Amino acid sequence: MSETLRYFGTDGIRGPYGGEIINEKFSYSLGVAFARFLEEKKCDKSKPILLARDTRPSGDKLLISCLHGLKEKNFRALNLGVLPTPTLAFSIINQHALGGIMVTASHNPHSDNGLKIISHEGGKLTMDEERSIESYISEQVVLPQDLTAQTIENTPYINAYIQNLSKWFAPQFLAGQRIVIDLANGATLGISPLALESFGAEVICINQGNGMINDLAGSEFTDGLSQRVTEENADLGLAHDGDGDRIVFVDKSGFKIDGDKILGILAVHAQKNGSLQSDGFVATIYSNSGLEQFLADNSIKLSRSDVGDRNVFALMQKKNYNWGGESSGHIICSDYLNTGDGLFSALSVLKCITEFQSDISILTDQIKLWPSRSVGLETYTKKPVSSFENLNRYLKQINLELGKKVRVLIRYSGTEPKLRILVEAEEENLIEKVFFNVMKLVSEHI
Repeated sequence: MSETLRYFGTDGIRGPYGGEIINEKFSYSLGVAFARFLEEKKCDKSKPILLARDTRPSGDKLLISCLHGLKEKNFRALNLGVLPTPTLAFSIINQHALGGIMVTASHNPHSDNGLKIISHEGGKLTMDEERSIESYISEQVVLPQDLTAQTIENTPYINAYIQNLSKWFAPQFLAGQRIVIDLANGATLGISPLALESFGAEVICINQGNGMINDLAGSEFTDGLSQRVTEENADLGLAHDGDGDRIVFVDKSGFKIDGDKILGILAVHAQKNGSLQSDGFVATIYSNSGLEQFLADNSIKLSRSDVGDRNVFALMQKKNYNWGGESSGHIICSDYLNTGDGLFSALSVLKCITEFQSDISILTDQIKLWPSRSVGLETYTKKPVSSFENLNRYLKQINLELGKKVRVLIRYSGTEPKLRILVEAEEENLIEKVFFNVMKLVSEHI
């Protein structure tokens, strides 16, 4: 979780279902807190608040609890059932809603769940807004006796979302493309195949509701996708996470494409067609220095944000950029939507492929990433890294000796109890020594 917020992390609130935070009482309390936050802003209660969820078994109860919390304050709360996060975000804008709540833990294991609050502009809230909502959360909660809520028909919302996509991409532009898509047994089960087929692709689906969400499926587990792509002689493989705001890619040989390379080809494509605002792009502190070099060679400025799509978007706004993203596959085009949309990102990459008349591996091979090593060390204490005296002394030493030839990043995860370490260097022979020393010095403190 964030160091400055009690509940909200880098992308909503997450944790094991049935634990201290992710349970029906907390979900109800969050609904009340969001309602009080909207009341403070004097929002029009005749406008709806939209709620949706992914396919986790716990999602229905959490959604209904949250919905009842909103209704406690006499807000119109609508249960849209299972929808991807970006479809909910678009629907909020399209329906002029006050905002929304998505019940999901994204790419986390199926035993987890979480809640994401979406603004009336279809994006994440600022930290100040999340802090305000947290101030209204009460731990003294008595749940209503009757926790039920009707799910409204969401087909019109899905149709409107897909119709909007048709404004961005040419009809049948995917004709002749054979695509395998891993749906992670998640929220994109119906929408992504339907959209790809509407643009002319031949679509082969895996993990389309025949198992648990993210259970050896989806963006975090691409071995099965790689195998199926080669078996089907497909042109490309795609994999969503559980709520559909991320996408990862596998080429026709079954090789997973690094997310930083995807960011690179999207930036250059936008620049070539004149749609890259201010000739700049936002990536996070975790993006590889090879991406930065590639963009510089193409006269594109890279600005780095902290991890999390909220931080990416905030820096995009500050810099007046319209594209940004994370190497994990969370990509934002603010001309389209103020949050990541895995399907839109996939279609944008496919547009690059068709317009350049090239294979994805040929396009991405232009980008030479630096060798790197990374690890996430489990820790339930968060001592400030600045207090690791021996480590900081060593980092100053290598900075003096090697300068920009090596980059070391050490930070606590915002969604898991882990300390993440990344070391990258221009030359392979520098990696092992630096990584070993950093690991040794970090281990003294955790």
